[in-house]
Amino acid sequence: MPNILIWTPESDHDSRAILYLSQKIIEYYNSDTKVYESSKRAFNQAIKKDKDNGLLKAVNIYLKSNDLVIFLLDADGIQSQAQRRQQSNSLINRVEYVVNQSDGKAILILIKQELESWLLIDCLGICCYYTKNNNTRNKEEWIRFAKKHQKGKTESIIEAEAGGKGAKEYLENLSKAINKKINPNLKDRNLKQKQYTESESPDVMRYIEINNETINRNDSLKEFATYFQ
Repeated sequence: MPNILIWTPESDHDSRAILYLSQKIIEYYNSDTKVYESSKRAFNQAIKKDKDNGLLKAVNIYLKSNDLVIFLLDADGIQSQAQRRQQSNSLINRVEYVVNQSDGKAILILIKQELESWLLIDCLGICCYYTKNNNTRNKEEWIRFAKKHQKGKTESIIEAEAGGKGAKEYLENLSKAINKKINPNLKDRNLKQKQYTESESPDVMRYIEINNETINRNDSLKEFATYFQ
């Protein structure tokens, strides 16, 4: 059976969330793929041991027991990404160098609008997380609420106000709307305390439903999912 290692070097929260997501995709496709994760700490240790070739050595070690290594990085805006590519030791340049040396056994997928754009493929699942009840998915009032907030392509979520705020801010605002629906008497400061934070991403991901409809709501997720079919 094929083994895939997922390496998300920017955030251990994201790494754990994507591991859960991968397992859901495997289950949906009824695949016999086995998935493993590597961490931000492992990435930093590899670089520390050997500034120039540590990451490549680490990937080669992983490939002894895995058929594929998938790197996942947040996709910056066009301007920020161009600036990072000008820095020889930037994260994206380090990863792309290793990918180019791997003969197709390591790949890079850029997540536009960060991990939150992958969580937002299923707003009803996010409602289930905040109500702490999977049965929320079957309640008509919550179905209507989720449909009202569910966007089409989640990598395209951009807030209207100046600053180009995207998926993360959309999910923060959605979490406040959900908590307000659960308890209309919550004051603003309490809503702020209950709003989504990045550390919650693995727990939120446990409630996200994976199917063709949700996968197709994000192009980078769709690309990621193809490796588990």
